[in-house]
Amino acid sequence: MIENKLQNAILKTISHILLIVVSLACFAPFLIIVSASFTSESALREFGYGLFPRDFTLSAYRMLAPQMEGLISAYVVTIVTTAIGCVGSILMLIMAAFPLSRVDYKWRTGLNFYFYFTMLFSGGLIPSYIINTQVLGFYNNPLVLIFPMMFGVYNMFLMRTYFKAIPAAMWEAAEIDGAGQFRILFTIVVPMSVTGIATVLLFVLLAYWNEWQNCMLYMNGDIKTLQLYLQEIVRTVEDAKEQAKNGMNIDLSNLPDETVRMAICVLAAGPMVFVFTFFQKYFTKGLNLGSVKG
Repeated sequence: MIENKLQNAILKTISHILLIVVSLACFAPFLIIVSASFTSESALREFGYGLFPRDFTLSAYRMLAPQMEGLISAYVVTIVTTAIGCVGSILMLIMAAFPLSRVDYKWRTGLNFYFYFTMLFSGGLIPSYIINTQVLGFYNNPLVLIFPMMFGVYNMFLMRTYFKAIPAAMWEAAEIDGAGQFRILFTIVVPMSVTGIATVLLFVLLAYWNEWQNCMLYMNGDIKTLQLYLQEIVRTVEDAKEQAKNGMNIDLSNLPDETVRMAICVLAAGPMVFVFTFFQKYFTKGLNLGSVKG
C-alpha cells in the first residue's frame, strides 16, 4: 500500500513537471514576441530573438504613440463589432441548430444538406461584393462588419452536435408538461450545452477580432478595425524603407522595423490571450464532445 502511494505520488509529480514544461513551451513564442517588441532594432539584428530583451527599449511603442488616437478608435470599433456580432451569432446558431438536432423535424435532412452544400461551394468574392453593396446596401455601412460573418455553417454544425448529445427524453418530458419550443430551448437545452456554446463562442470571437477584409473592401471612411489599422501602420514603415532605397534622404538607421511588427502582434493578440485563458476550461471539453459525437 505504501509503495503504491509512493509510485502514484512520483507519477503525479512527473506528470505535473511535464505539463509545466509543455505549457511553458507553448507560451514561449508569445513571450519571444513580447521580448522582441522591447528590444532595440540593432540588438535584434545582431543577436536575434530571445526570451528576454537584450537591449531594452520602448522605441517600437514610441513609434506607435502618435497613432494612439487611431489605435483607440480601432480598438473601440473592433470591441463593439465583436460584442454585437458574438451575441447575434450565438443566438442565430442556437436557433438554427436546435431544430436540426431534432429527429422529429421533417425538414431536417433537406436543410442539413442545404447548409452542408454551402460549405463545399460558394459564389466567391465578386457575388458577395455585389450582394453586400447593391442588394443589402452595406457599402460604407458599419453593419457590414457584423452581419456577413454572423452565421457560420461550421459553427452551426458544431452547435447541432452538442444539442444532439442531450437525451431526447428530456425534451419529450418537457413537451408533455406543456413547455413550448422556445422554453425547451432556453431552459433545458442551452443550460445543458454551456460547454459547447462557450467553445463556439470562442471561434466566433476570434473571427470577429481578426476581421479586416470586409472593412478593407466595404468601408471608405474613418471606421477601421484593429487588424486593418495595424496593417496600415506596417505598410507605412515599409513605404519609408522603399523611399530610402529609391534615393530619398531618409535616415533609417534607428527605424524600428521588425520590433514594430512585434509590438503590433502584441497589441493585436494580447487581449485574446487573456480571453482564451478564460475559455480554456470549456474549450478542450467542448471541442472533444463536438468532434466525437455523431
